[in-house]
Amino acid sequence: MNYQNRNSRRDFLKKMAAAAAVATVVSPVELLSRCKIVEQASKMPLRPLGKTGHMIGIYSLGGQATIETPGKEDLAVEIVNKAIDLGINYIDTAAAYGRSTETIPREEAMGTSERNIGQVLKTRRNEVFLASKTHDRTYDGSMRLLEKSLTHLHTDHLDLWQIHNLRSREKSNIDEYFADDGVVKAMEKARAEGMVKNVGITGHEDPEILKMMAERYDFDNVLVAINAADKHYNSMIEKFLPIAVEKKMGIVGMKIPARDRIFDHGGIITMKEAMDYVMSLPVSTIIIGIDEIAELEENIQIAHEFKQLSADELLAIEDKAKAHYEHLQFFKDGIGEWPAEW
Repeated sequence: MNYQNRNSRRDFLKKMAAAAAVATVVSPVELLSRCKIVEQASKMPLRPLGKTGHMIGIYSLGGQATIETPGKEDLAVEIVNKAIDLGINYIDTAAAYGRSTETIPREEAMGTSERNIGQVLKTRRNEVFLASKTHDRTYDGSMRLLEKSLTHLHTDHLDLWQIHNLRSREKSNIDEYFADDGVVKAMEKARAEGMVKNVGITGHEDPEILKMMAERYDFDNVLVAINAADKHYNSMIEKFLPIAVEKKMGIVGMKIPARDRIFDHGGIITMKEAMDYVMSLPVSTIIIGIDEIAELEENIQIAHEFKQLSADELLAIEDKAKAHYEHLQFFKDGIGEWPAEW
């Protein structure tokens, strides 16, 4: 499927925008009747997280940037608390999240994000839908990571546990993931025992492996890299998003500002354009890592003010990103090397 013709692309985007508009929920009555999480007073539009039964804000907190950086624990805790105070009810992290510093190697830093979030969840666990991930692909290794995640996060369960960062080179290994000693069996065991409520997949590099996994198993959720430059190279929106919608998966968008690369080259697009573009697609929410409180407040304000973009408005943003698509799609297979920090 390739939408190089502008009219065909416009028609495709109209369908995507229509699906997003239908999904958005702003009625307090419907919210109270359907939501399973204690909600904060918020003007943020909410959408269903696929078939999980949960309603979440269209903007959520990603557990990278400051939250995963050793030595920034106080600010990390402040960011998480502030996010919940301002109405965010979905937090994403991973066992692998931890940024190396000059004195702390990557291996030692892993788990920093979960530990910092856990400091807040000691007292606020029932206010958020909590997602984490396993980067191991085996049963035993994933179960060990899950035990660590639960300890770090000071909880007895995850609302969502996902296979972290499925890559192009793993396509030939998929059968192993579904074997008795594979990661999917760990997910099934953990769900059966109440350690996790929902299971999912994540990926940055290639829509094909996400499609293969989603067609093979009824996952509840996908965390997928989508931004305004997506259509210009191996598009997740074209090649995978319709499948996720058809399967009624929760869809969480990431890499919205391409790790702040949208601000390079004199500002390719604004943060508002970057966020509005993805929120106008049929995603449940988007996550963005935060460096400072001011960034969090700005992003939440954008989410509060969000209005569905038309197909022509989406096309215009795509056009702005075209000249620098490689820069903004650095995480995709065939463009660049993915950084060690995942």
